[in-house]
Amino acid sequence: MRTLAFIPLIVVTSCISRPKPRVVVQPLSPPAVESIEAVRYAEIVRAYHVGRYVDPNQSDVMHEQHSMYRVEEHTRWNLNSATPSPAGVSPLNAPPDSAFSPAPTNDVILAEINRQREATERVMSETFRLARSYDELQKVIKEMGNIATNHLTLNARLATAERRVVEFEKELQRLNAPLAPTTNEVPSSIVAEPDKSEP
Repeated sequence: MRTLAFIPLIVVTSCISRPKPRVVVQPLSPPAVESIEAVRYAEIVRAYHVGRYVDPNQSDVMHEQHSMYRVEEHTRWNLNSATPSPAGVSPLNAPPDSAFSPAPTNDVILAEINRQREATERVMSETFRLARSYDELQKVIKEMGNIATNHLTLNARLATAERRVVEFEKELQRLNAPLAPTTNEVPSSIVAEPDKSEP
């Protein structure tokens, strides 16, 4: 029993004999506050210019031109920020810009990129070939135009030459025709010789 009486005394004396540590209380820095747009959307107010108009409720009243302000959207809570942010992303640690992050690479993507590159090269070579063919076709069309012009010129010259030949033939026939007698003489071919068989 004596030992039991000493136990509370030991516990009490041990608590008294130990020095209490000093607790220093320092205020914590406030947590990073998100921007107000991450919590609540602001209202949207737009201004409109209104010209003169007659009051639709009172035809005797005309309103002068003035500005009119209209609340397009009222304030509301942003519920999108309630979704958990991805790992490592906090208001102080913004997500990396996807435009500057390297593209994901794997064999399928690389094969597709190579296929697209080859298709682009084929299209470019076909474009150059078609451009050359188009230039050659334009030259041929120009030459055919020149040939058609020359053909028309030759046809016109041939028609003129044929007309002149016909005129020359007519003139030649007129010159080769026997002259008609200018007197009352009867040509000898027409005069019949007297018939000698008559007595």
